Amino acid sequence: MTRSDDRDRLFRSASENDFTASFRSVLSSCQILPREVFRTTPARWYILFTLCWMGFIQNFIGNTWGPITEVMKKVYLWSDERVSMLALWTPVFFVPGALVFPWLMAATNMRTVMLINSSLLALSGIIKILSVTVIPVDNYLIYTAHVTQIINGLCGAAPFSSIMYISVNWFPVKEQLVVAGIIISCINVGVAVPFILGPSLLPEPNVTDILLNKTLEENHFDYDYESYMRWYLVIQGVCMLLCLVFTLIYFPSRPRYAPTATAVTARLDFLEGIKILLKRGNFWLAVLMFSLTTGTFNGYGLTLDTIVTKSGISQSQAGYIGFAALLSCVPANLIVGALGGTFPTRKKLMTIIILITGTVSMAVFVAELEYWLPRSMPVVWVSVILGVMCLTGCAPLLFDMSTESSHPVSEDLSSTVMVLGNQLMSLIFIALIQIPHLVDAEHRDKLNFVLLGSFSLSVLLSILYRPTHVREMIDANSITVDQLDYRSFQQVENAGYSIEVSCIES
Repeated sequence: MTRSDDRDRLFRSASENDFTASFRSVLSSCQILPREVFRTTPARWYILFTLCWMGFIQNFIGNTWGPITEVMKKVYLWSDERVSMLALWTPVFFVPGALVFPWLMAATNMRTVMLINSSLLALSGIIKILSVTVIPVDNYLIYTAHVTQIINGLCGAAPFSSIMYISVNWFPVKEQLVVAGIIISCINVGVAVPFILGPSLLPEPNVTDILLNKTLEENHFDYDYESYMRWYLVIQGVCMLLCLVFTLIYFPSRPRYAPTATAVTARLDFLEGIKILLKRGNFWLAVLMFSLTTGTFNGYGLTLDTIVTKSGISQSQAGYIGFAALLSCVPANLIVGALGGTFPTRKKLMTIIILITGTVSMAVFVAELEYWLPRSMPVVWVSVILGVMCLTGCAPLLFDMSTESSHPVSEDLSSTVMVLGNQLMSLIFIALIQIPHLVDAEHRDKLNFVLLGSFSLSVLLSILYRPTHVREMIDANSITVDQLDYRSFQQVENAGYSIEVSCIES
């Protein structure tokens, strides 16, 4: 097929997808390169592993204290509010970290940002290790716990914000959604592991063994909590140090060869990108859908133990339920990612079906917790696992939709805004627990209705979303654009803008 035939086929595709005349004029100015120009390297799998490890550890640390709430209350005499405050630090300090991350990316490069991030995690790991090896556990644990959670929050943006950046710049089109699903799965596994590892190393003590209003030394337990707490935090510290080791070994800013056309397409600068995102309604629909589903559930999961115990579910049961639910996200993210890559024009339909299924499942779960239905633990397990599978399984689709609707804004900036909204929603959810007499320990089941309302609203937003396929068409036709006015990507008929384009030489 000649270059002229390629261009004609491209125009037909543009017409069929109802793109504006301004965008078609851009395509006519661009050079269509042979697909042989784009290559992938095996090193992309090591980059993926390093980012997955960082995301896993960061979320593992963020969920350290929630699953062992009862141990901290009965053995170390911590209050519910103190445990909730530790969970609160991650989304609170995620915000300044998320604001700095895309600016650093624009000012430096990916390797520099990852080295800074992994160095902070390593520092937090050293503090964890010292807090339980050099300093007595019961004296300063509460202080070092706050410090490490704050550092962890500052580092939280890097793995999330890099999801689509790594996918687009290192992987071919058909692998991008699957890669996004793998990274999100590792992040979810990081949240899930403490639900099973924490209660296994630090089981809930028997109430009859506890002398109220006594310190750890004055209480006498058959179980050596101090030693196992030491091992638990040392394991975390070593894993955090490994983040720096893996990054130092190999983590370049970009691969030697571009895998796709959009990987070499110029992106808008930081400030211009922010201005454009503010005008993209479709992008904000994707942000809100992700925040209302994943963000709300993240906040709910961090306080899951204190919410469900009122419904007769023990800390141990809550831990297993949380672990199984989050672990179920792994196959869900991979399957949804594969389907999204195979059927790129059906992403909106898949999102609607997934969100409706997840909302109905979570409604059954809430009905069980509120005793509106006869208590059946199998129903509790199936409803929460299916609900979490659906509501977090659609995350690869939502990230891809946000990237598509914001192109040519940099992927790290659009992804940062996505996860910033996610963390702000988690922050709001957790902050409700801190308000006296509003959602206190006796009335915390009200959060079940906040959860259900958020999921229901996300279904409505998914219906309002209008899909675009600009980035997909550029990749499908091997167009490379060096510089492009962002307004040419808007699907507005009377654009009336002059577009300056310079194409990359082959």
